[in-house]
Amino acid sequence: KNVKPLKSIQYAAGTVIGITNKIDFSIEGYYKTMTNLIEYKDGADFFSFSEENSGVRNWESKIWSDGLGWSYGAEFLLKGSYKKTAGWIGYTLSWSERQFSQVSSGQKFPYRYDRRHDISIVLTHKFSDHFDIGAVWVYGTGNAVTLALEEYIDEPNNGLHPPTPNIDGKGFTPTIEYIEHRNNYRYAPYHRLDLSANLHKEKKYGTRTWSFGVYNAYNRKNPFFLNWGVEYNEKTGNSDKALMQYSLFPIIPSVSYKYNF
Repeated sequence: KNVKPLKSIQYAAGTVIGITNKIDFSIEGYYKTMTNLIEYKDGADFFSFSEENSGVRNWESKIWSDGLGWSYGAEFLLKGSYKKTAGWIGYTLSWSERQFSQVSSGQKFPYRYDRRHDISIVLTHKFSDHFDIGAVWVYGTGNAVTLALEEYIDEPNNGLHPPTPNIDGKGFTPTIEYIEHRNNYRYAPYHRLDLSANLHKEKKYGTRTWSFGVYNAYNRKNPFFLNWGVEYNEKTGNSDKALMQYSLFPIIPSVSYKYNF
């Protein structure tokens, strides 16, 4: 009852230009506004909920629901073919922003999926009715995440955070993390190359296809998530605090069999 329905209005306009009989160029621009958006409060935990007298989980107490949003940009596509080769190049330039009265001091901040640049290149070549190959390369600006990039000493004698002994038995002074605004850090760009080859053969009752592929052909270590950790510094001989990147899906070969009838 406390969260209003989300609303959005989007405007878009585009055109397609036939450069030749086999080459087309299209461009489209869009502008979208959103109201009544929701966002988790700072420090809110998705997996724990406060209990009301009725015993119902009070999810609404974990969010702000007065958000405004803007998404806008332009999309470009060049598509064509030449003899037995076909493909396209797509590029998108875009912005996506949010604003909440209680988040980042009421200032606008980039949305998690704000992606400034997005590129895709697709190329296929048909050697014959029995054999064709393909390649796909994609690139995208890294996602925006919230990360503390600075920290300050919290004096232990203020009574809030007394010194805590570490494994050496020595006391240390806790620190306070400082975050400039929501989604203040960017992952590294995402990109990868996928390759494929297909073997087709007409059978008595249909067509069978063997497909061989390589996902992430040059084994790009794309970021899945980041976390602060400890890394050994060979120059100083000390273990320093470092931002650690974790990745998934390295180079992966694949094979499949398909029968159409």
